Amino acid sequence: MLPLKTILYLTLFCLALVVSVFQNPIVGIYGYLATYNVNPLGQWWGRFLPGWAARYSFWLALAIAMGIAFNYSKLRFKRFFETQELLLILFVGVIWASVFLGQGSGIDYNVMKMTKVAIVLLMASHIITTRRYFQGMIWVFVLSGLYLGYELYSGSGAYRGGRFHAGVGGSDFGEGNFLAAHFGILLPFIGVMLIKGNWKVRVVCVLAAAFVANAIVITQSRGIFVGLAAGLLAAVFFTMRLKGYRKKVLALIFIGLLGVVYVADDNFWNRMRTIQIEEDGVRDRSAEGRVEAWHAALAMARDYPLGVGVGQFFGHAGVYVPEAAGRDTHNTYLRCLAELGFHGLLVLILMIFTSFLMCRRIEIESAKLAPEIGRFFLLNAYAIKLALVVYLVTAMFISSVYIEEMYWLLMMPVFLKRAMENEVEDNRTEEKIRQIVGDA
Repeated sequence: MLPLKTILYLTLFCLALVVSVFQNPIVGIYGYLATYNVNPLGQWWGRFLPGWAARYSFWLALAIAMGIAFNYSKLRFKRFFETQELLLILFVGVIWASVFLGQGSGIDYNVMKMTKVAIVLLMASHIITTRRYFQGMIWVFVLSGLYLGYELYSGSGAYRGGRFHAGVGGSDFGEGNFLAAHFGILLPFIGVMLIKGNWKVRVVCVLAAAFVANAIVITQSRGIFVGLAAGLLAAVFFTMRLKGYRKKVLALIFIGLLGVVYVADDNFWNRMRTIQIEEDGVRDRSAEGRVEAWHAALAMARDYPLGVGVGQFFGHAGVYVPEAAGRDTHNTYLRCLAELGFHGLLVLILMIFTSFLMCRRIEIESAKLAPEIGRFFLLNAYAIKLALVVYLVTAMFISSVYIEEMYWLLMMPVFLKRAMENEVEDNRTEEKIRQIVGDA
């Protein structure tokens, strides 16, 4: 007999499929994100799932596509493709081109994976087009983060050298450093919800913040420490555009710092001190290995400016730096440069730039909306920018080129922009109705 948790998951999973197809594909999006974050196959109860349910992302993506087909007239968007969406398509095109321009033979798994990611994101960008849908997406991330944070608190996962190593989190971020980066991007959204939510929302967010902060400490990731430090500076800098919220944000930052100091133990601080080179000039082996991989990536890019191809860095690194043979770059931008070439890195940088530009435009346009509505878009644009800073700085120490959540983050400005456009349109419609009623 199946465990109760397995039965509950299967029931919710099948319900999400049916509702997504016949009622609203946003349910499929939420289900997709929840399973992506939690990774059912990584849970003990996931071992009892039937074979067909193991391909949960495929079935949910199919349900979303069918839901769009059946409910296409209900979708709300002005331009079919925003610039960011075109850049995403171009980036996937670069990935496919690397199959022919690179030095590998055959099609790497990540080529197919990123194609699937782009399809799902393009579907999502035409579905998450209202305030309610956008807020629902954020809730999925926050509640999933609370669940994962509790898992680490309860001792789940495998540990190495006194720090969490793997075994908790989505299929893309089940390893310690990647999981830490995932938790890092949740904090800005939790903070914004704390500022603008009612007491019930704040209770949930306080719990989420506590478990997420504790989980980051458990990972002892030096990369996320640097990323959060950059995010902290950005949070203070970006408050210049948050009129009426500066004191609240600064107070929240101060409380958050006190919380981190409280939960961080000596092991955490001792590991953070190893970020710096020791007085005798010797790095620890982990840091030295990263530098060796970076040198290999740069040398590779000089010899292959069009890239060696997706997944080919591992096989070529040893040619340039023998000590780096079989290793990852531990750097998103150098991995992109080495495997996808200078043009691939350029497209990725353009996507990053466009994300910040869209957030800035949303902030400007939010001032033209009613105060309560404008605050929603202003604060969420602020959260997206902070999450981007945290993740993109952390990405200097992990390889996220083919990590799906980075592209969800880069596409969030598109979701928010379309939601704001529909908000403006709804307000105009309401004004016209009031005028007609008044004239009558």
